[in-house]
Amino acid sequence: MKITKALIDNYLNGTANAEEIAAVETAVANNELNWEDFMPEKEWNRSGLHGAFEKQSEIKAQILKQIEPKNNYRFYWIKYAAIILFVGIGAWLALTQIKSPKTVTAHLTPKRDNTSKNLEQPSNLYYINSGNNVQQIDVSDGSVIELYPNSEVKFTADFSGISAREIQLKGKATFIVAKDKTKPFRVYTASLTTTALGTIFSVDESSASITKIKLYEGRIEVKSDNNHQNIKPLNLQFQPNEEISFDRKQQQIVAETRVNTSLASKRGSYQKTDEQLIFNNLSLHDVLHIISHNYAIKLNFAPRDIQDKYYSGTYKNTKSAYINILADIQALHRITITVKTE
Repeated sequence: MKITKALIDNYLNGTANAEEIAAVETAVANNELNWEDFMPEKEWNRSGLHGAFEKQSEIKAQILKQIEPKNNYRFYWIKYAAIILFVGIGAWLALTQIKSPKTVTAHLTPKRDNTSKNLEQPSNLYYINSGNNVQQIDVSDGSVIELYPNSEVKFTADFSGISAREIQLKGKATFIVAKDKTKPFRVYTASLTTTALGTIFSVDESSASITKIKLYEGRIEVKSDNNHQNIKPLNLQFQPNEEISFDRKQQQIVAETRVNTSLASKRGSYQKTDEQLIFNNLSLHDVLHIISHNYAIKLNFAPRDIQDKYYSGTYKNTKSAYINILADIQALHRITITVKTE
């Protein structure tokens, strides 16, 4: 790709695409550019900046030290090095006073949010993965975030002075949480909050309407918001190898997998499709919770009647399907369940 002045301008402004970025970075790294072609003498003279100024050598040394490529963010140090070569150190100092536009590249892009003037408030970090590979992010508390492509996270740079570790997620990520019983680790998505103390779990809300949460180690608590009228907020706990899929638009559980102590199987599951509701060896406690939540009804029963009992069955997905499900459960297990519409 030919390196033109327009391409250089796009690169420095953060508007170049991934192919253009790679071409400019390769040319800079290999010292293939003649910077006089991009900053003619007449244009330099119009800049009104002089080459020499007070403490030039000291400031240049500080700048070069800051942009030394000693971290993973290759894009930034090459960009600043290119600016120094392009307009000279005096103009670079002037350019740094202008707020840079938001940059979206094919790399993992961290960005600090220091908008608050209160020095006691910690700054926030933004990470945007617009590449094709899963990117690893090391958090200040020792936790690790594996951020999937086309996903974003935002969190506080330093958790030491706050009571909880809170992460805002758009897209999909896996969290390997450092143990700290004094600071709960919370992941916020569009309508769910997942809380852990020390564990490994994944959250995927990249679908248009479904959020999937899976636990690998430890324990987590999943809650939905309470902004939906006539729908009781979700409040569930999970243990390893359990997962849930939640429809954010309908505010319904569409799939759930549980580990149980049944002799027939150690796994129970529920799945909702457009045509069917499928229960497979799921504990009665979980079955009745799903029915109560999805159909916005209150179920009355004796807790001892459902203890250590499981259920399997397939039904047509209709608005009144719960009536047949409850009738079959009562007949099979010889228990009484009454319904009160909330």
